[in-house]
Amino acid sequence: MSTEWGLLPLGIDETDLVMLLLALFILSLLVIGMFIVFPLFYALLGTLLIILGILYGVRTLKSKQDSSD
Repeated sequence: MSTEWGLLPLGIDETDLVMLLLALFILSLLVIGMFIVFPLFYALLGTLLIILGILYGVRTLKSKQDSSD
């Protein structure tokens, strides 16, 4: 059903979509916690590192998927 919604073009099952949403929820709690605990500069730096890490992982997975096709 996630492919019908256009959320994930990879054809992932609903269970994987739920796990993705759970991971995003946990990451959002981590970011909120960083802004509560650390000064603004360090919290922004940590958030930027998390975003760059996610983008790097997505890029790596897409390149591996494209090379396997």
